[in-house]
Amino acid sequence: MIGDIVKKFFARGQYKETGLQGEGIEYDEILAQLGMVKMELDRIKTTIINEIHGYYEKMIESKKSNDNEGAEINAAEIVLKKRVLKAVLTYGNMIELAIRRIQDTRSYESIVKVMAPLKYALSSMDEYLSGFAPEAITSLSNVLEETEGVIRKTGIIANTIPQGKSVSELVPEASELITSAIAKAQKEAEQLSPKVPETFDPEIIERKVFEYIKEKNGVLSLKKASEELGIPLNIIKATLYRLEARGIIKVDLPNEQQI
Repeated sequence: MIGDIVKKFFARGQYKETGLQGEGIEYDEILAQLGMVKMELDRIKTTIINEIHGYYEKMIESKKSNDNEGAEINAAEIVLKKRVLKAVLTYGNMIELAIRRIQDTRSYESIVKVMAPLKYALSSMDEYLSGFAPEAITSLSNVLEETEGVIRKTGIIANTIPQGKSVSELVPEASELITSAIAKAQKEAEQLSPKVPETFDPEIIERKVFEYIKEKNGVLSLKKASEELGIPLNIIKATLYRLEARGIIKVDLPNEQQI
């Protein structure tokens, strides 16, 4: 998600220099601020992981008491929190890579190559999370503001056409930065989070229901779908409305039996 947007950004070449050319840039100050941002992201990461494990314990308790609806609700929360965790980890990894690159080179060019994609990732992460976890933006607000402050100090401005510099020089750098950050985040998120059983995983259920809808050409019996898919009727309905909320399907239940 973040990676795709940043790659499009670089493909269009939207960045420019402000004339600083390395003069007057306080590298130690920028590194210190980025370090503080990373520390805050680590704190948020720990909070999210604790929340995930809390929902996992509730899910297990619901399963033990045969409360399938409760188990499904907690499983959905786990999957949602894991999405937020992956976004936070990706952004944290980009900050970490930016720190490392700036430490190694301490050049204006290195600042541009790491901060330009970071700036666009900043706005894309905000847009991505606001779609399904707007409350996460609130907890990340200080981090986003701090990063914006660091970016402003470097004098980098996005969404303008570059002058006199080959954009192609930046594409490999951005691609490497994004690919590395996302791959590491996905692996780390799976290691830090408990696995949700397939029977309660809303993402897996959504895929199964959507494929079933396509097989039935969009018209189906909810009761029969529940029986054939082995998914409780209430979960089928909840899944349909989640898919509708994301604009994937249009739900019409005139007699509570068909869609």
